[in-house]
Amino acid sequence: MMLIIANVGVFMFQLLFSTISPQLPPLPVNSLSEAPALPWHYPASDKFTKMFWLYPPDAIGNLWFWQFFSYMFLHSTTDPWHLIFNMLVLWMFGSEVEKILGQKKFLTLYFTAGIFAGICCCIFTPKVPILGASGAIFAIEVAFAMYFPNSMVIFYFFPIRAKYLVMIFASITVFNCITPRGGNIAHFAHLGGLVYGFLFVRYSNRVVDYLKRCQILQQEKELRKDMELREKVDEILDKVNREGLHNLTWRERNILKTASKKYKRNKH
Repeated sequence: MMLIIANVGVFMFQLLFSTISPQLPPLPVNSLSEAPALPWHYPASDKFTKMFWLYPPDAIGNLWFWQFFSYMFLHSTTDPWHLIFNMLVLWMFGSEVEKILGQKKFLTLYFTAGIFAGICCCIFTPKVPILGASGAIFAIEVAFAMYFPNSMVIFYFFPIRAKYLVMIFASITVFNCITPRGGNIAHFAHLGGLVYGFLFVRYSNRVVDYLKRCQILQQEKELRKDMELREKVDEILDKVNREGLHNLTWRERNILKTASKKYKRNKH
């Protein structure tokens, strides 16, 4: 799967940059208000990470909007299990969900879920940087549980139905969001992914149908306007044949100019 290859490839870049960058210990995130002057590496230990992870003061304050997308491809270089677990879950559940949705819609789910998860973190933890594909991965897990609720999944060597596993994850995530204990886990990103995954599976088809209906109505409206314009043009041309061009009113001349411009655009 290309997403796994992309994540692993970016992880290699992270390892490279973290190795060649000055190994200065980053300041704790909570010390932001206490530090009078912060070095370039705050709160990241290398410039590559600082440029592409999601850090709200940069993503919003400095308009680094690409971070809402790029942070999904970064993972912890000090804890390889962060990448391994995410990619394992993506491989286990993602391939089956992709078969149901198709590649285009699957990628739409993955990336929009990641962006939504990032927005949730910006709202609830605005001073904390995040990285990782966990928000998108949780959305994929929810989608899998909704499409294959009774599928058996191995969880810590114990078989469990997918729908119950997601319920457990959701309960733990909500609990951790309500009673935060610190740590390096972006619980609100997980919660955002869970919520978005549910909404996407439940309502995405309805949204698409609604947009298609709106598009059809707009096309019909444009067609009616075009027919009305043609009728007016025909009436004006008949008048020209009867009375000559010099007898046209200002309004009739504007109608002809508008029709001429529109027909030229349609030809191009």
